Amino acid sequence: MALLDSLLARVAVKSSGSGGRRVLVRILLDDAGRVQGVQLKRSCGDPSLDALALAELQNGRYPVNHLGSKTSRRWHDVAYTVDKP
Repeated sequence: MALLDSLLARVAVKSSGSGGRRVLVRILLDDAGRVQGVQLKRSCGDPSLDALALAELQNGRYPVNHLGSKTSRRWHDVAYTVDKP
């Protein structure tokens, strides 16, 4: 797993308790770490929690994406856990 993927995995865990629901999301980051797109890969079953996860990841700030010695634009898969209301 790449360093950026590890950092995204840490940022994306909203709840460490057992009361959370997991949403799988793909994030497209440009070479400066800005979000270019988000896609829902797997819903948690609650559309409002899915929307919350997408919005939070869309508005997040991420480190510059390096692939070797060059910056790159690529998709990252993220498992995002949100608290049940």
